[in-house]
Amino acid sequence: MSRARLRFRISTLLIVMTIVAAGSAFCVHRILRQPNYKLMHVGSSLAMAPTITREILAVDMHAYRLVKPARWDVVVLHSQEQPTGDYVAEILRVIGLPGETVSISDGKIVVDGYPVTQPQHLQSVRYSAGASDTQSELQPYTVPEGHYYLLGDNPAKAKDSRTLGGIPEPEIRGRVSGNR
Repeated sequence: MSRARLRFRISTLLIVMTIVAAGSAFCVHRILRQPNYKLMHVGSSLAMAPTITREILAVDMHAYRLVKPARWDVVVLHSQEQPTGDYVAEILRVIGLPGETVSISDGKIVVDGYPVTQPQHLQSVRYSAGASDTQSELQPYTVPEGHYYLLGDNPAKAKDSRTLGGIPEPEIRGRVSGNR
């Protein structure tokens, strides 16, 4: 075989391998980024009322494959498939991130000593330091690494990080679609 023909075959092989690798990377990237929505029943929980009052929510189960939960995300915990095929879950809002120190003062969230500006749609929500009729975590609370501080938008009805402390990241199963 001549040298020219050998070079041609090697360069053709390299071009084909590059195209296959690029195509594979594109497909894997699309699969990992593709949302996997499940409809979940949040039951009669009033933890997020009045900001979320629907009983059935679309949840992106792949939302946190490539990124971490962000402040103000509404996340799903403890999702369980029922014998009927339906999913039932609890939902809360991310307030504190790993390593941050969170407290509540005059109905407002304070992170690392500075008040946090709530998104416009949450301006009317007044958070409280203690949950009614339960033992609250001490304030300020430093969120352990790998954990998140989660609160319900309806403090009087929510069982959240005020009593449970930081929630481990593996317990966060997905993000409620369209709620931030």
